[in-house]
Amino acid sequence: MTDLFEVEATTTTSLDMRRLQRQKRRATRRKWTLVVSAVALVLFAVGGSIAWNFVQSFESAESAVAADYEGAGQGVVQVVVEQGDTGADIAQTLYDAGVVASTEAFVIEARNNPESAGITPGYYYMQREMKAEYALLALLDPGNRNELSITIPEGKTLDYYFQAIANLTNATYEDVEAAAENAEALGLPEEAGGNLEGWLFPLTYTFNPDVQPADVLAEMISQTITVLERNDVPQSEWEETLTIASLIEREARLDDDRPMISGVIHNRLDIDMALELDSTVKYLNPTEGVFTTDEDRAIDSEYNTYKYPGLPPGPIAAPGEASIQAAVNPAEHDFLFFVTVNTDTGETLYAETFAEHQENVAVMQAWFRERAEAEESAAEDG
Repeated sequence: MTDLFEVEATTTTSLDMRRLQRQKRRATRRKWTLVVSAVALVLFAVGGSIAWNFVQSFESAESAVAADYEGAGQGVVQVVVEQGDTGADIAQTLYDAGVVASTEAFVIEARNNPESAGITPGYYYMQREMKAEYALLALLDPGNRNELSITIPEGKTLDYYFQAIANLTNATYEDVEAAAENAEALGLPEEAGGNLEGWLFPLTYTFNPDVQPADVLAEMISQTITVLERNDVPQSEWEETLTIASLIEREARLDDDRPMISGVIHNRLDIDMALELDSTVKYLNPTEGVFTTDEDRAIDSEYNTYKYPGLPPGPIAAPGEASIQAAVNPAEHDFLFFVTVNTDTGETLYAETFAEHQENVAVMQAWFRERAEAEESAAEDG
């Protein structure tokens, strides 16, 4: 019995111990559960705070509105978009000039408008206190550019062009002439020998209002080179091509006649026959009318193609692209003579022999007589 109790006593004691151990483990688990839960709550709170702050900042960024004016502006101010300016540079220029209320407003408008990539460098007339949208549209409108424009006609000589450039830039003729002397700085090719005649390409140009004579000259020379390269003229032939083209420019009245007259010039050069062009005599002595005198044709100058065979030393005028193309691609024919028989319509006749040419000259003389008689009759009636 004692052993049984002992056994029973031992068993009871073991159960109590296990029960106590289980209670301790439960208490420990509860304690750690509370700790973990507390930590989780803290972490959740912290995480929630961070997330909330991020959302709040995002919403603030979304809801933030860049400072902007409301209307189309007032007054007039000139702004300059420089070559190489970025959108941010332009925005800062507008802000500094009082055109826009903030750089951000303009940048936002520019990013939302693909056409903003079309803003070109230059001077612009703007208004102060413009809505950024309107400021962008103003920069995209060519009508708001402050530009100087000059139209250079074909067939004129340096004197004409120098005076036109002087008028454009508010400089003197002498200022333009002085600028022309620095041929290397202007980009004039060496084969021109420092002479700009024929190298100022006839075209309409636009410049910023602060343009200088040298800038205009350099641009016109650059355009001539562009046209020569576009027509595949080798650089070694640039000067000769411009010389022939200038003769064509001064002699032809109609585009169809340019390659024909070019063919006559090339045919004469091929057989070492003097060109005998009145245009070269007029270059030396620019008198009124189309006719030259015996005295004119006797002028001792290499530009006088009656007196000296071959081409003159250089161009006698600024040729247009049509004349340059004709110089490069002359018509193929056997004509050695041509004469314009009607200066009103530009009708030109061609001949292979001098006798045929004389007949064409007679047609021209008869037309001039008839015109002179008609003018005289009209003057008497008036």
